[in-house]
Amino acid sequence: MALTACIVGLWAAGGGISDLTAWDGAQWTSLTQVTGLAASAVAVVGLVLVARPRSLERLYGLDRMFVWHRWLGEAVAVLVGTHVAVGFWDWTVALDSSAAALRELTGGTEYMALATVGAVVVGIVTISSLTSIRRQMAYETWYFVHLLAYVGLAFAFGHEIVLGTNVSDGLGLWFWILLHAAVVGLLLVSRWGKVAVAYLTPMRVTAVERCNDDTVAITLGGWRLRHLRAEPGQFFFLRPLVAGLWWQPHPYSLSAAPTAAGLRFTIKDRGDASGAATRLRIGARVAVEGPYGIQLPELVDGTPTLFVVGGVGIAPVRAMLERLDRRSRPVVLYRAHRQEDLVHLDELEALVAERGGTVRALVGPTATLAIADPFSADVLRAVVPDIAERSVVLCGPDRLLHAAGRGARAAGVPAERIHHEHGWW
Repeated sequence: MALTACIVGLWAAGGGISDLTAWDGAQWTSLTQVTGLAASAVAVVGLVLVARPRSLERLYGLDRMFVWHRWLGEAVAVLVGTHVAVGFWDWTVALDSSAAALRELTGGTEYMALATVGAVVVGIVTISSLTSIRRQMAYETWYFVHLLAYVGLAFAFGHEIVLGTNVSDGLGLWFWILLHAAVVGLLLVSRWGKVAVAYLTPMRVTAVERCNDDTVAITLGGWRLRHLRAEPGQFFFLRPLVAGLWWQPHPYSLSAAPTAAGLRFTIKDRGDASGAATRLRIGARVAVEGPYGIQLPELVDGTPTLFVVGGVGIAPVRAMLERLDRRSRPVVLYRAHRQEDLVHLDELEALVAERGGTVRALVGPTATLAIADPFSADVLRAVVPDIAERSVVLCGPDRLLHAAGRGARAAGVPAERIHHEHGWW
């Protein structure tokens, strides 16, 4: 809200409101200015979110922040497109020639060529991030295209402070420069600084335990353990320092509470990157960035809790149970397609039994189940009669999150007591 007030104030101080209502041609200039200011402001907020400041990440969760970042990115693209279209028309009216306007915007006027390239880059990044397009791209391709957004925004900055009458001199100029400098500093420290530390101080695989034919539990150790303040339910980005994987960040949840012995992650082979991670050997180096994620044990502490998990989603639940006491009386509904996919089942049953709870496994392909919807409100109430008085934690694939969340709400669980973090990756 404060940033919005500053942007509107800069626009109004430059005569934007009076020009907008003049209807003598100045309205196009006013619209060009306000859409440009708005696009830059929205981009700044999007960069703050992607910088992952600890205070925001702990409050809202990285999944929400990434969703907001995507929405803001789409808003930036719309605002930049509007800014370019209105600006082109403004120049056309002023020069009485669309050809002359095009020449000025592509190099005739200082800094405009860079700004035009920046606008094109922002458009390419936005299109590549559309779900239908992204699914057809290799992760590596999308990742590097997405990084071009930094280039596009940097290209546009010059024309903002040189040609933007709202921020080209006086207090407005210093505000604009300091605002962008602060965001760049936040990115360097909070985002890329953490990545640099992860690479410069890698951890090593100290133990490997095979859970089934496609899932392993690896333990990472090293002197950095004393500096990592992780909690059960949180996750880290891991980059195995091997050819082809060293630059790819992939999120994995802790599957045990962190101890002096190390950090344990349970990883299922779901593709090239995770498949390679399951083949890591003792001694392999891994860059570890984190921890991330809302500390769910704090949210459900002291209340009866229902966990609904699917497959390898059991990892964070198994870790969280170590931090809960007998007041939680945990009920764990464990969904898996095969009996072999019930990883850490013995550990899970022991932890739940110590806390006066129960584990119920639902195994088999969906088509073979006797119940059409195992997470409907009626089924949940039958299995967990006091579900409406419980906190509910969901961990697993999106289909499970949506189905179990819908069933829990219908069974009387308030939305604020249903906790999960969507996988955005």
